[in-house]
Amino acid sequence: MTSRQYTIGLLAGVALLLGLAAATNRLVDPFWYYRDLEIEGFNAAKPRFARFERHIKPQLLARERPQAMVLGSSLAEIGFDANDPALTGAGKLKGYNFAFAGAGWDLVQCHFEYALAVTDLKRAVIGIHPGALPATDCANRMPEVREFSEVKLLVSLRVLQNSMRTVMEQRRGRSSHTREGRYLYARDIPGVAMRFREFFLGRQRSDSRCTIERVRVPPAGASPAAAAIALPRRLDLSGLRALIRAARARGIELRLFAYPYHALSLELDFLCGQDAQRWAALAAITQVVAEEAPHGGVELWEFFGYNEVTGERVVSRHPQFWQDPAHFNHEMGSLMLADMFGSQSVGRLGRRLAPGGLPGAYRDFLAGRERFLAEHPWLYDELRATLAPVR
Repeated sequence: MTSRQYTIGLLAGVALLLGLAAATNRLVDPFWYYRDLEIEGFNAAKPRFARFERHIKPQLLARERPQAMVLGSSLAEIGFDANDPALTGAGKLKGYNFAFAGAGWDLVQCHFEYALAVTDLKRAVIGIHPGALPATDCANRMPEVREFSEVKLLVSLRVLQNSMRTVMEQRRGRSSHTREGRYLYARDIPGVAMRFREFFLGRQRSDSRCTIERVRVPPAGASPAAAAIALPRRLDLSGLRALIRAARARGIELRLFAYPYHALSLELDFLCGQDAQRWAALAAITQVVAEEAPHGGVELWEFFGYNEVTGERVVSRHPQFWQDPAHFNHEMGSLMLADMFGSQSVGRLGRRLAPGGLPGAYRDFLAGRERFLAEHPWLYDELRATLAPVR
């Protein structure tokens, strides 16, 4: 064999291997990029999508160009079905869940900025944690978008490995996400009470006030008085202002909401002295929304409350609405969306916040707490059970 023949044979072999890899990756489509071939038992389930969502979701957003969108952290990614009729206007708008696990406020801003650039966005729902919401320079914050290459997607050895794993994991029949971007996380996986325990034990480790010794049933009328809520000093909300201005400039219907928590977690906040801080930050955020959108188009909602949904029992049960104290299921998200896009200013679970109405909302919250604790004495039994050390 001559050197020329050897070289030609080697190149042909490499081309064949690359072609086989590309064909396999294209057919299996492990990250739901092409979305045109789904065969039960072969590639219908996409368990590997979660590992590459930061690369694939932006590409799908640019391709699908949804008009209704959810943004935020894993709480929003798990909690909202992008096909919900309240979000899509009964199907008039195409929806997509563009939230990401682990996304902080800085990335949420950049995700919104990217969505404005690649879609004709009409409606957005954005989850926030009451606190500082500073501005972020997004110039270099989404390297996955710049680094994406369809050639790499087809011929990468790493992608090929994930293609093979996708095929082998079909027997589990479980994707990590839905087609519209909702993260399934631990949905339908047993152990909700244990996840509550792990969450609360983490709170104990980080704050010595959050201990089981402090868990005593409060006497009637023990809720703090709903005095005037003082605005916090030097709370940087420049990023929130910029986001609202961008939404208003494009005529986008914007709903901002403070993430809900299970009643057990809310009650732990009282024990840990963290309730007042959250409402003070909400007061400042409410003021910014009123200043930046005085004529509507932007609404702020909170879903802190004690009710049959947030207070769903979890010990020795399989909850419908919760996966852990912070991550709620899309059944609860559907109720929240119905509130935010319904015709009433006060919905079933949440309250729309306005500067003059915040003290009243806080009074309602405290009164709701008093009623729930009086009517559901088991709440403290469950709180003790989730805080008790494992023996």
